Amino acid sequence: MGPGYGVLHEPVLEAMRTAALTEGLVLDPVYSGRAMAGLIAAVRDGDIRPGQRIVLLHTGGLPGLFGHTETVHRTVDGLRAYEPEGASPRTEE
Repeated sequence: MGPGYGVLHEPVLEAMRTAALTEGLVLDPVYSGRAMAGLIAAVRDGDIRPGQRIVLLHTGGLPGLFGHTETVHRTVDGLRAYEPEGASPRTEE
């Protein structure tokens, strides 16, 4: 594998945030995050048409987050921008 295999790219980070916000899905940055980024790109590029049935197989991935602490922090920080106004800030214990 090349050195870029485990590198987090912005489309993957954005796909992870979108899936968390819209569907409550937790994606790992290596497999399911990349798959979702590819799906989003296919829709955006018109390769998948409105109304067309598709399946994205989410095989888990949560254990894959353990090796990506920085990615988890970046994703959570990005989600905080979407918190409703007046929501009480979360504190880390």
